[in-house]
Amino acid sequence: MSIYIFTLVVLLIFSFFELRTNLLDIQQKVMAVFVFCLFVFQVGLRWQTGTDWEPYLEHFNLVNSISDIYYSSSGFERGYNLFVFIIKLFWNNYSVFLFAHAFIYYFLIFSAFKKLTPYFFISLFVFYATTMGVMGSNRQLIALGICLFSLRYLFNKSTLKFFLFIGLAFLFHRSAILFIVYYFLNINIKRSWLFTILIISFIIGKTNLPILAFSFAGNILGDVGAYKVMFYGSTYEEEARSLSLLGLLKRLLFFGLFLYNYTFLTLKLPYYKIIFNGYFVGLVIYALFSSSLIILVNRGSLYFSVMECLLLASQFILLKDKHYTVHFLILLFIVSYFLLLQSIAGYSDLFLPYKGLFINSDVFRYRLE
Repeated sequence: MSIYIFTLVVLLIFSFFELRTNLLDIQQKVMAVFVFCLFVFQVGLRWQTGTDWEPYLEHFNLVNSISDIYYSSSGFERGYNLFVFIIKLFWNNYSVFLFAHAFIYYFLIFSAFKKLTPYFFISLFVFYATTMGVMGSNRQLIALGICLFSLRYLFNKSTLKFFLFIGLAFLFHRSAILFIVYYFLNINIKRSWLFTILIISFIIGKTNLPILAFSFAGNILGDVGAYKVMFYGSTYEEEARSLSLLGLLKRLLFFGLFLYNYTFLTLKLPYYKIIFNGYFVGLVIYALFSSSLIILVNRGSLYFSVMECLLLASQFILLKDKHYTVHFLILLFIVSYFLLLQSIAGYSDLFLPYKGLFINSDVFRYRLE
């Protein structure tokens, strides 16, 4: 756990400097490069740490020719297959691939955050804590990075470029198609409608309608889709343990805070409207599927729940007295620590302790060895 806490402490210190001092451009760039390297080395040099370790390692070993790009037995998307094949042309080493993957992923995330948050390091602070639990989801993480990067084109009215990037993300993970929803989210939704939609979603979520709709969609997609419906349904009990009443209360509390400051922050931040609406969509997905298809909450809503880190950072604009920033940053550190624990709770034995090429390399993972 020490490496995760060390990273949180670094982000806490940099967030403090960001809020309390007037950083020069060069100072901010040096700090950003340091955090970037910290993230890339931590994620890129891991070994047997993170989710889906075995299937991705096996896939890497099986991709050896151009034909494997099109006819992979794993069923992975062709964009990801091509990415693996290109790396293997030069270095047939999974650690090199993980390092390249981490470099590209965080490059996309850092580029996106520079456009989407008033406080870069605070956003990274919360992002690190809330997404550590999906480290290892190689395909979807690249898709997420591409999708977040594409939002700049939505704000610039470059609709074609936005959809092209979503298409690119789709080649890495099919779930990226969900991000198209953001094209329709740059609107003001009345509060009465927000609450009405949430209440109806919670009611529907307690029925069998979500699983029936998902099964119907799976059957339309053919054998692969039907198989995934059966697989996700069978893992419900295991995944359900990672969700709790506290998780729901946390989402509702944050939603209330973001909504309360909505009017003021939409005037200050032109992108606040769309990231708030994106977070709301994630809350609706939670309401609909938290009782039936947990995988959609943990993975399918990732493109929307990720807005939480950007929204929380935006709230610091409201702090007029800089003396309060220390108290709120300490509170944020405590919250982020528990968000990190919640994030890795489903597979804590694959995250604790952190195992890498040069750190804890002799740790035994009973699931994997």
